[in-house]
Amino acid sequence: MEALELKAEARQTTGKGLGQLRRQGLVPAVVYGKGVEADPIQIEAKVLRKVLAQAGTHQLIALQIGSKKPRMTLARDIQIDAIKRSVLHVDFYAVNMREKVTAQVPLVFVGVSPAVKDLNGILVHGLSEVEIECLPADLISAIEVNIEGLTELDSMLTVADLVVPNSIAILSDPESMVAKVEPPRLEEALEEEAPVGAEPEVLTGAKEKKEEGEE
Repeated sequence: MEALELKAEARQTTGKGLGQLRRQGLVPAVVYGKGVEADPIQIEAKVLRKVLAQAGTHQLIALQIGSKKPRMTLARDIQIDAIKRSVLHVDFYAVNMREKVTAQVPLVFVGVSPAVKDLNGILVHGLSEVEIECLPADLISAIEVNIEGLTELDSMLTVADLVVPNSIAILSDPESMVAKVEPPRLEEALEEEAPVGAEPEVLTGAKEKKEEGEE
């Protein structure tokens, strides 16, 4: 999967000054990695949103800070304003292309289940993404889940049924449900509660931790 390009600048602003930085259309971020001192940066908000929309936390980003040579990174903790949905802060993990990384990869459902089409079954989705481990160059944008094999009511697909290249290991529980066809019901009461409050939402992409970080 080809890396996306993203330009950034070194950042001196910290603490209470970050609010002013955001009002100027910039997003504070930090780059970290194994044996690498955390490097504070700032990125144009519009450009960052576009790149993150494509990359998520599972696609390589060639991050260029000023005139320095681009670093291969993965977006990790992405803080999102709960009300405005704007990006508040991003952690970028500088990868070693020779060392395996972990990433959360979305599942994409394809095909039509005969149990749904012909038997009026109800398709219930389980996981929407799974955790994988591989070399950075072997990262994939998504895993396809073909539901055409769900031919009977109560038939189910689990993580163990997912098909990925041999270079990729799936770390999620193999028994976790991905999709299932339930028998038709006369009544369904599905209630979804919207989150209360304005705490930032954090999208986390992996297990690596910063050796030195900041807010």
